[in-house]
Amino acid sequence: MMTRPKKSEQEPASQEIVEVAPNILRMQLPIWLPGLGHVNMYGLIDDKGIAVVDPGLPGPKSWAALKSRLKSAGYKVKDVHTVVVTHSHPDHFGGAGRIAKISGARLITHNAFSTWSVTGPTSARGALSEEAARRLELEAAMVAQSSDVHPDEIPTIDDLSGVIHDDTVEVETTGQKWGGTTPWGTENPGPPMKRRVMIQALRYLFDSPEPTHRVHHADRLHLAGREWWCIHTPGHTVDHLCLFDPVDGTLLSGDHVLPTITPHVSGVNQADSLKSYLATLDLVARLPDVNLGLPAHGNPFLDVAARVAAIKEHHHERMEQLRSAGIALGPASVQSLSREVFPKRHWGVMAESETFAHLQHLLNAGGAERYEEDGKIMFRMGDRL
Repeated sequence: MMTRPKKSEQEPASQEIVEVAPNILRMQLPIWLPGLGHVNMYGLIDDKGIAVVDPGLPGPKSWAALKSRLKSAGYKVKDVHTVVVTHSHPDHFGGAGRIAKISGARLITHNAFSTWSVTGPTSARGALSEEAARRLELEAAMVAQSSDVHPDEIPTIDDLSGVIHDDTVEVETTGQKWGGTTPWGTENPGPPMKRRVMIQALRYLFDSPEPTHRVHHADRLHLAGREWWCIHTPGHTVDHLCLFDPVDGTLLSGDHVLPTITPHVSGVNQADSLKSYLATLDLVARLPDVNLGLPAHGNPFLDVAARVAAIKEHHHERMEQLRSAGIALGPASVQSLSREVFPKRHWGVMAESETFAHLQHLLNAGGAERYEEDGKIMFRMGDRL
């Protein structure tokens, strides 16, 4: 039986420290999330010490690896003056609070950042559920308004209708408790008991990542001896943040653009999170002279625009699959449609959530109709995409 080669995002964490761009080190930390083998913590070096981006999961294994990687690079935790968290998933913010507590580092996130223990100051209300620790949270509903931040030198989204662009938005937090019901009407059993216990323990054993600086789209940060643009890129999460160095053309892409896998896009209620994701993919592809992607998982990649095009094509194919499946099935639930386009090994809440995001996108494009039947959201395919 042939085995498929691992994608670079699935490779286990290496102890090797690599300078991937001037004054930027790639340090890989171990993670235990399904389908991923490591998270890239980038170290941005300057005369004040080092800044780190996405310092891994909470917990002793990740923390030991983080200290070891810093030591190999010639630094200690107390030398970290800045922590940047690209978005509110635990494999990205887990070590941030502890670093800040030890070193006094500033902790930078997008303004909409929130976790199960931290809420955004304006646009996020309530706490996310425990599912965030397993990347099973159902993202905040997104209601877009226009943005006032449109500097000429940074590409912006031309059509803001239905697209989150910055934090001039209203956000309704809708985390789903284990054993609860999803917005589309299926049961959400949550992870196995062993993992539940681990997740609950980590919630009480890690230092909460309390941001000291919440940035907006088009803000500037001075790191690694140069200026970076803050690029708000919602879709994978509402608070996702990329950083771009316009001099060298380097994009710290977080989970927004990954080298070989497509990031999960969740659907919740009336939101069109896929529209936001596709629009902000175009935004980063239009950044001037962007030529190096530094992702949160997997290897660095050179052609950001080509990778964006491939991800967009994947989502277009997924919508075509759903449309064909919906025509064949007739009126169908989100769960039924998800099982037509995902292999059995992937059936569950995440597959349903991504299916729901694509169906909402089809709905808003006039390619589907939505209604409720016996407490479940149903979809019927329309005449056009």
